[in-house]
Amino acid sequence: MKSILFLACILCASPAFAGLVTNGTFDSDCAGWNFGGFANFCDTTGGNPTPALVLNDGPGPVPLGSQLIAGLVLGTTYQITLDALTFFNCCNDPTTPGAGVAIDGNQFDFLVVNNQPWTTYTFDFTYSGGSNLLVLSSQRNGTDSDAEFDNVDINPLGQAPEPGSFLLLSGSIGILLAARSARLTR
Repeated sequence: MKSILFLACILCASPAFAGLVTNGTFDSDCAGWNFGGFANFCDTTGGNPTPALVLNDGPGPVPLGSQLIAGLVLGTTYQITLDALTFFNCCNDPTTPGAGVAIDGNQFDFLVVNNQPWTTYTFDFTYSGGSNLLVLSSQRNGTDSDAEFDNVDINPLGQAPEPGSFLLLSGSIGILLAARSARLTR
């Protein structure tokens, strides 16, 4: 009986969602990402907890990391999630947002200050069909702010679980009901 309940608990796992960003954890080095600027690299020793992307540049162009996102649906609202902090802890402006993420004509700038811990940022947008290029950036708004990014992803808000999740949930409920019925008939 206890083994049936244990199996049911295992099957009651959270629904799975498939994110749209390729290698947003930078586990495969910087594969899948394109760069602008000259001092962009994957930090294999840092990350949250994995490797991470560092965007930094001397005075000049804004350093960028980008990738095309497949699977965006017109009119659907999505949430971008990412973790960020400063890599060099030297030059980040404490009041002007110096890091950013952009997609589909939406630019979201945010503050990354010296010595902050990994911080999760979330931004919502509704896809209008303008552009599916996701762009991470630092040294925005005239700052010298470097940024390190990890766990970058895009998911639809209110997304329905994948079909396999419904099967697992249905099976789990069936097992629980069978176990309860067996216990009541004793």
